Amino acid sequence: MIIISKSLLPIGSWLWRCPRPLCQSGEPVENRVLVAFDFDKTIIQQDSYLAVSQLLPGERRNMALLEILPKFGWQIFINRVLQLLHEDHQLDSRATAVGQQVRSIPAVPGMLHLMRCLDRNPTVDMCIISDANSFFICEWLESYGIRSLFTDIVTNPGCVQADGKLLVLPYEDQTGCDLCVRNLCKGGVLQQMRCGDLYKQVVYVGDSCNDLCPMKSLRAGDVACIRHGFELHGRMAAHSNLLSCSVLMWRDGHELEEHLLPRIA
Repeated sequence: MIIISKSLLPIGSWLWRCPRPLCQSGEPVENRVLVAFDFDKTIIQQDSYLAVSQLLPGERRNMALLEILPKFGWQIFINRVLQLLHEDHQLDSRATAVGQQVRSIPAVPGMLHLMRCLDRNPTVDMCIISDANSFFICEWLESYGIRSLFTDIVTNPGCVQADGKLLVLPYEDQTGCDLCVRNLCKGGVLQQMRCGDLYKQVVYVGDSCNDLCPMKSLRAGDVACIRHGFELHGRMAAHSNLLSCSVLMWRDGHELEEHLLPRIA
């Protein structure tokens, strides 16, 4: 479990780095590949925030609560959910309820096998760029023992306060990108990770429209992996001209593994 002091956590500061440093495999840096994953509906089968909201009684999951999403986004939504869980039902966010609910979310079929295959490739670095939060992501990864597979996890900080309430803070406060939410520009994060010519190839795996921004920054030779039947796939007819990279459609981790591994240079 991760406990982060709010007083020590400025906006934009949360990036968990694996103790395994980048580019220490003996391979020249120009031969390395970065594979970046979204989390909700990409690694796990459903939105983690909606899964946690299922802990609320039915009358609490009303339209007034769900209307927060289109108006204010996931961060405001989950903080309201966590507030209701903590204050109305006395659920200690540091205890079992929220963590167990997140750990119970199933992985996208075949995704665990794919990530372990990628980890065995010494030229590949994997990261997560997600508008979820550090508490949920690390709870889930640790439940499968795969947290060390990722060199970076960039997301909104989830910090446990002194009274036991879990609070989700914004990763940043950005106004320069209209494709992403204000609290996290995924494209900006991916550009920083790319570090100029550090990686010869970048692969981005996602399902939602906020994944279009990082995909738009990909270049020829890179790969955008868009989940078939989900939000971004449904809007690609209007946005495909924004992409300079190759595009791979996938339904589950098995299909993604079959078609992605041969494309990794």
